[in-house]
Amino acid sequence: MANQEELELDTHSAVYYHWRVWELTGLMRPPGISRLAYRMYSIVLNSVVTVLFPLSLIARLLFTTNMAGLCENLTITITDVVANLKFVNVYLVRSQLQEIRSLLRRMDKRTKSVGDPAELSALRREVDIAQGSFRTFARIFVFGTTLSCVRVVIRPDRELLYPAWFGVDWKNSTRNYVLINIYQLFGLTVQAIQNCASDSYPPAFLCLLTGHMRALELRVRRIGYGADGKEEVYEELVECIRDLMRVHRLREIIQQILSVACMAQFACSAAVQCTVAMHFLYMADDKDLTAMIISIVFFTAVTLEVFVICFFGDRMRTQSEALCDAFYACNWVEQLPKFKRALLFTLARTQRPSLIFAGNYIALSLETFEQVIRFTYSAFTLLLRAK
Repeated sequence: MANQEELELDTHSAVYYHWRVWELTGLMRPPGISRLAYRMYSIVLNSVVTVLFPLSLIARLLFTTNMAGLCENLTITITDVVANLKFVNVYLVRSQLQEIRSLLRRMDKRTKSVGDPAELSALRREVDIAQGSFRTFARIFVFGTTLSCVRVVIRPDRELLYPAWFGVDWKNSTRNYVLINIYQLFGLTVQAIQNCASDSYPPAFLCLLTGHMRALELRVRRIGYGADGKEEVYEELVECIRDLMRVHRLREIIQQILSVACMAQFACSAAVQCTVAMHFLYMADDKDLTAMIISIVFFTAVTLEVFVICFFGDRMRTQSEALCDAFYACNWVEQLPKFKRALLFTLARTQRPSLIFAGNYIALSLETFEQVIRFTYSAFTLLLRAK
């Protein structure tokens, strides 16, 4: 058995940063704050940023007259609107998020009662990966926000952080220009924080599911190889079956949470890829190197976002297959008939690997990412021929 220090485990800490962001941006009321005060704070913050910020981008898009500007503004607008929809989806599934929190506590308690160092290490590794993914996304958003600010500062003429319409003359009014840029910087910062959590919580939850599957796999493989009697081994199998039911329940909740968010990401990526392809083709004629670089960066970013969720989804599927194999690998030959019957029923339940589906239809797997790349290539070729 591991000592008390080694048994310290809280897998919900994988989404610790996300939870803090959701509290900060008005989705999850932290303890110690009154319901009314937090509700007013949430309404004001999200009205000023989550609603008005994308509306200013959409309004600017409607006033764009040239194709190059339309493509550039459309890319930014689509990305921001979809990001806000994913943020709203977090609000709609907050009850499922609370259920995951309580379920993880029960699963952690079970793992600590077993006390196997390999299981604890596997879960801690997934927590570290999940937290690392958030920090990686945070660095990317900090870099993007800083780059937007630098671009405004170094330009000789007046320009906003993002193309937007506010209904006032900011080019000839210093006061309006400063106020709008202050608002955009505030809105951009809040949106970056929101988007960082929205883009990184699907990999984090997939890591949690993968980790608990791995811990259960190790637990199942040990069944029957100890010095316990056959009745004790049967009880051990029953406990592992209960653990498997908890894992399946965790997968069901994560499916509910990620279905809309991942589908929105797929739709956003497809729309942005096509728009960026058009922008790239038009800028190639104008030999605008800066615009072409921006197009390539946007294209790469949305493609990588799809790759990340497909990679972690495929990783979870591979682990679910290993969990199924673990039931075959336990020492079942010498066990009681009731052990073998329970094992047969369990094997029948675990024959199909677990998958998370975007929109309950598109599997999060590397095969799906390959299809996305093929679709992108086909769309780009079609646009090139139609040009």
